[in-house]
Amino acid sequence: MGPTVLLSVYPQAPADDLRRVLPAAGFTVTDHSLGSTPTVDFGPIVAAVIEVGERADVATAQTRRWRVELGDEFVPVLWILPSASADLAAVGLGAGADACLPRPVPPAVFVAQIKSMTRARSSAARVGAKAAEARLLGDQLQKAYAQIDGELEMARRVHRTFLPRTVPQVGAARVAVCYRPRSRVGGDFFDIRRLDEIHLGFFLGDVIGRGTATGSLLGVFVKQVANLKEITGTRYRLVPPDEVLVGVNRELLGLGLDDPPLVAMLVGVLNVRDGSVTVARAGSPAPIYIPAAGDPQAWAIPGPFLGTADTGYQSMKAVLAVGDKLVMGSDGTRPDGDPAPGSGPDRLLHVATQHRALSGQAFVDAIARDLLPHVRHPDDFTLLAVEMTAG
Repeated sequence: MGPTVLLSVYPQAPADDLRRVLPAAGFTVTDHSLGSTPTVDFGPIVAAVIEVGERADVATAQTRRWRVELGDEFVPVLWILPSASADLAAVGLGAGADACLPRPVPPAVFVAQIKSMTRARSSAARVGAKAAEARLLGDQLQKAYAQIDGELEMARRVHRTFLPRTVPQVGAARVAVCYRPRSRVGGDFFDIRRLDEIHLGFFLGDVIGRGTATGSLLGVFVKQVANLKEITGTRYRLVPPDEVLVGVNRELLGLGLDDPPLVAMLVGVLNVRDGSVTVARAGSPAPIYIPAAGDPQAWAIPGPFLGTADTGYQSMKAVLAVGDKLVMGSDGTRPDGDPAPGSGPDRLLHVATQHRALSGQAFVDAIARDLLPHVRHPDDFTLLAVEMTAG
C-alpha cells in the first residue's frame, strides 16, 4: 500500500480521472465528500486534493477548517479548479491551499504535483521531529541550568559561611580586610586566626581559573586543611608558614583530580608582642611592606603555585615596628587579572603608599577605591592588611 492521498469531491463533480491516475503512480486514494463535517484522520495522509467544481465557497470553508484542525501539522492541500482563473486561484491560496491546478489537468503534471507535495510533507515531518527534539533538549537544558544554578547558590553559601565574620584583634596588631566578590561564586579565601596570646596567624589565597562551584569549594577545602597550629595533648606547636604551604600542597595533590587546581596562597604568622613576622608565598602577588617611615617595598618571596608539584617553599622573616603595615592582595587586585608574576602594571605598591597615612579599615578601603576602577575582569578582589599599633 502506497502513500495515501485524500480526494475530496463534491457529489455532482466526480473526479474519476484523478482517482485512476493516483493508484497507477503508487498512491492509495481515500475518498472524502466535499463539505462534509466529520473530522478527518490526517495521520496517513500525504496530500489532500479538493475538486472545487462550482463550489468554491464550500472548498474555501473546508480548507480553512482543515487548517484549523491540523494546527502545527502540515498536510499539503491541492485545489483542482474547473478552469484557469487567476481570481479563483487567489481565493484558494488565500484559504490555505498550497497549489492550484486548472482543468484540464495533464496526468503527468498532476502526479508530479502530488509527489512534490509528498516530499514537502516528509520534509515538514522531519523538521517537526527535529523541533520536538529541540524543545525536549531545551527542557532538559533548562532543568540542567536550574540544577547548576542551585549548585552555584549552594557553593556560594558554603563559601560565604567559611569566610570569617569577625576579625580577631590580638595585642597591638590590627587586621583589616576588604573583600569584594565579583562573580556569583568566588574563588578567593582568607582567614585570620588567634593562635595564642601573642601570635596571630593569617592567610589569603585564590583558586586560579575556577569560576564555578568547583573553585569555590576548593577554596573551602584549602582553608580547612591549612594547619597553622598543631596540638598534641596539652602542648602545641605553631606551624611555620612554609610548612603550612607544603601541607596544603600535598593535600591538593592527594585529591588526584584529572584537572589539578592551581592555587595561589600567602601565609603569615605575627608575634604581636615584638612585631616579628614570618611570611611564605605560593604564586600570589608579593605582599607590600609599608613602614611608618622609609620606602615601601614588595617582598618578592619565591614560591610556585600550589597543586602543581610536590615541592618546598621558602619563608621570609622581618619585624614590624609601630605604625608599619603589611598589605596583601589576591590576584583579583591586578588590573589585568593575570596571575603570572610581573604581568601587567601592579598598582598595589603605588596606591598603598599614597594612603599610608590612613590606618585600619580606612586604609584598605581607600586602596580598594583606587584599584577597583582599573580592574577589568570578574575575579574576586580581596585585600588584607596587618598593622602594628602602639597598643
